Amino acid sequence: MTSRYRHVRGLRHITAGMGCAIGALIVATPALAQESVPPQGTGIAASSDPAADDIVVTGIRASIASAAAQKRDSSGILDAISSEDLGKFPDANVAESLQRIPGVAIDRNNGEGQSVTVRGLGPQFNTVLFNGRSFASDNFNRSFSFDLIPAELISGAQVYKSAQAPLQSGGIGATINIQTPRPLDLQGFKGIFTAKALYEKNSEKFTPQLFGLLSDTFADGRLGLLGSISYQKRIASVDSVSNGGYLPNTTVGPTSAPLFTNVYAPRNQDVGNARDARTRLGATLVAQYEASDTLTFTVDGLYNKFKSDSTTRALGSWFEPSSYTAAAIDSNRTITSLTTNGNADFISSGAVRETTTWEAGGNVEWKPSDQFKMTLDATWSRAKNAGGGKSYFAVIGSPSTYSFQQAENGGIGSTSGYGAGVLTNPALGRTHIAGVNGNDITEKVTEYRWNNEFKPEGGIVKALRFGLARTTRDKNNVPITSADDVGCIYCGYPTLADPSLLSSFTMNSLGAKSGSVPLTFLTFDPRAYLNFLTSAAATSALDSAQKLAPGTTAARYARANGYAVTPQPSARVKETVYASYADVDFESTIGNMPLFVNVGARYEYTELSSFGQQRQLVDLTPTGGNPPTDPTIYVGVFDSTSGLAVSRQSSYSNFLPNANVRLNLTPKLQARVAAYQTLTRPAIGDLAPTFNTDTLRPATLSANGGNTELKPYRANNADLSVEWYPTRTTTLSAAVFYKKISDFIVQSFGIERLPILNAGNAQGVRLPAGGLITQVGGQFFGEFSVRRPRNAQSLEIKGLELNLVHTLDWLPGVLSGFGVQANATFVSTNRDFDVNQIGQSFAAEGIGNSQNGTVFYEKYGISARIAYNRRERFLRQLAGGSGNEPIFVRDYGQFDGSVAVNVTPAVQVFVEGTNLFNAKYFTTGRFDNQLLTYQNFGPRYDAGVRFSF
Repeated sequence: MTSRYRHVRGLRHITAGMGCAIGALIVATPALAQESVPPQGTGIAASSDPAADDIVVTGIRASIASAAAQKRDSSGILDAISSEDLGKFPDANVAESLQRIPGVAIDRNNGEGQSVTVRGLGPQFNTVLFNGRSFASDNFNRSFSFDLIPAELISGAQVYKSAQAPLQSGGIGATINIQTPRPLDLQGFKGIFTAKALYEKNSEKFTPQLFGLLSDTFADGRLGLLGSISYQKRIASVDSVSNGGYLPNTTVGPTSAPLFTNVYAPRNQDVGNARDARTRLGATLVAQYEASDTLTFTVDGLYNKFKSDSTTRALGSWFEPSSYTAAAIDSNRTITSLTTNGNADFISSGAVRETTTWEAGGNVEWKPSDQFKMTLDATWSRAKNAGGGKSYFAVIGSPSTYSFQQAENGGIGSTSGYGAGVLTNPALGRTHIAGVNGNDITEKVTEYRWNNEFKPEGGIVKALRFGLARTTRDKNNVPITSADDVGCIYCGYPTLADPSLLSSFTMNSLGAKSGSVPLTFLTFDPRAYLNFLTSAAATSALDSAQKLAPGTTAARYARANGYAVTPQPSARVKETVYASYADVDFESTIGNMPLFVNVGARYEYTELSSFGQQRQLVDLTPTGGNPPTDPTIYVGVFDSTSGLAVSRQSSYSNFLPNANVRLNLTPKLQARVAAYQTLTRPAIGDLAPTFNTDTLRPATLSANGGNTELKPYRANNADLSVEWYPTRTTTLSAAVFYKKISDFIVQSFGIERLPILNAGNAQGVRLPAGGLITQVGGQFFGEFSVRRPRNAQSLEIKGLELNLVHTLDWLPGVLSGFGVQANATFVSTNRDFDVNQIGQSFAAEGIGNSQNGTVFYEKYGISARIAYNRRERFLRQLAGGSGNEPIFVRDYGQFDGSVAVNVTPAVQVFVEGTNLFNAKYFTTGRFDNQLLTYQNFGPRYDAGVRFSF
């Protein structure tokens, strides 16, 4: 099918869809024509533009008043946040500000807010717009990474919880619109400069953060220019204890005399420190020209460069089930303690996320009269994470016995009993795994929108809107790694490492309530280690240890060009959405109570093309040696490095009606009802026609693949809320919501038997049949647990949101500066996870209650706040880790605070703190004593000065 034909077909679809939408609205109109037009002065207002104009505010109270006005006057159910002044957002991170909104919770990356969950639905269920436009992201799914955008560049954000026809679809949870300032809204000259120093408690490092903004208008206020730039540097240090997962239904101990059967066995325990050097450079440029009273042109652009360079040094303790010499279990049949023979692993790993984002857009607004407005908008954005070939994982180990004791009383698991000198003597270190990896992920987004609004004079119809849109996403994922053939050349600790590579490393105290682990162990430079492994001395030693012909190992490295990285089979997904919409606003009265009704519909036609290369696994072999040097791992052999090209095309359409009703019970009290249909499209990565192996071990053979036939999630939604606004800065509201989501996509596992040659290693040692290696006649198979996304059953989500915002202006004197913000969200589902059901294939992820509270003070030039955010335990992943078991996040609560003092009207000094009391982050397995992750982010503080011109 040619590109031109596809575009013509798409236009036919959206034209037909607009006709259906307008027809539905015409049918709905007579039912509302029963009451007269509301009297003047009722205070009814409706925001007709989903990306409403910025409201310039200063101070906490003005920010609260702006957010309350947007919520009160919106067409649908909405919450908002506004900057306290130009370049001054409530928190250092946009996501951390959004979590103050009812129903919103966040996920963190190294202590910094990165993604948003709304009403229990994770990042992939929330559409994020940038100035009302679709925006490129740096990952291979649909979630938006808020840590890419400096908070200073943002003027406000709206969270649309009920659907409105002009809004882009995709957000069953919510649609979040992030706004940047516009010069014609500011009028006149404005200048901001902020400088601050950030201090990380864990890393004990100071780093700079700078921000500047200039805006001015010319030609009698008809021409406006605005530019801003932000630079941030951060050096985070995160201490952690982690476990790859608990293996269910496992037999531990010697095969001939097992200690226990059918138990949950811990895969490993790693103790380490990750040091993350982050830099973020962002800039915006906006030009506006009001050519006449009826015609305005806007062009704008954004540039953002974000780099996270994380290095981890860790001590790993591997618990191979067959190597246990002693163990104990609890009533849930979870291993609570063990002693095993293994290797103390000195792990050196690193990960690089290096994202460059560009965005450019143009907008023309034509308003020939007070009754009609037409807007043309075009945007292009591109995000590329150039992390391919920049991450690594390498291990040097020392043979040892050691023991493990499970975590107790909110602490960490203990490891002890290592052999003499194992953790400190470089001469005992032996070679093991090494490899280089990473992905280049690129997304390009183009979007064109044609929006129209007509406001007739008189009658109950107050506004009619209609429009067309076309959005194209083109996302590409290219793994760039060292060759598969070299990653496990030294698996099994076959030779001694060069002692000069190893040096001692001591971690800070983990700050755990209980549990004990070694804090001093050996570490090494991974690049020097890779050079050693390819040296003549090392390759000759391996040939000798594995009884290979001289030069065999060197020849393998020569074929692969050592650890040089090359692009591997990639995946690409291109998606084009053609959309048309129409909606109408009605105003009337019911018993002298003003009534506002917004009804609309959106029709979308989606075309999808998926491309990829699949490599076929042809064999599994033992590691080198006779017997194999490491019986706990297999080596995969593939048919080629390029893979077989695969492509798929599909299409589907959706009709999405919505209705939003607002009734003013009194001038300050209003009720809302909303009913609407929404959808969320499958994650881009899930649509890719790929197949990848994950774990190749005797106890675990796992792989994952995509599914090009996935259908979108579809939801029927209903909301009811009551809102009271006694003053500009006081809001009391309660909302209940219900969502029934069908075609829910789950990552389900199935056993797939992959044929293997079983040709054996270089010494002729083959894999014996048994366990996950089966034999039928003369053919051998590996029985893989393969995770694939599939459309499954439906689920229901119910929730309650409570919200209070109040300034204590009525108190006398100095006390009148106080105020409070508090909200709580309670969410439940009919698809909870049952810890007693093994192999459960469907459960709602991300569902959990949350609470937020802020006490602030603003008076006499002093502005201060203390905020607390808490998210209760929730299921993060239904099946993850080595055992494909559930992963839960424990309750997490964090205090943040700030104080600012106006030295002069133009100069302000401030101090801010994040995670003031050093809250720790935990994840667990099926049972709460199955600790998977413990992370100590540490608090961070910053102090600085802000100049306003």
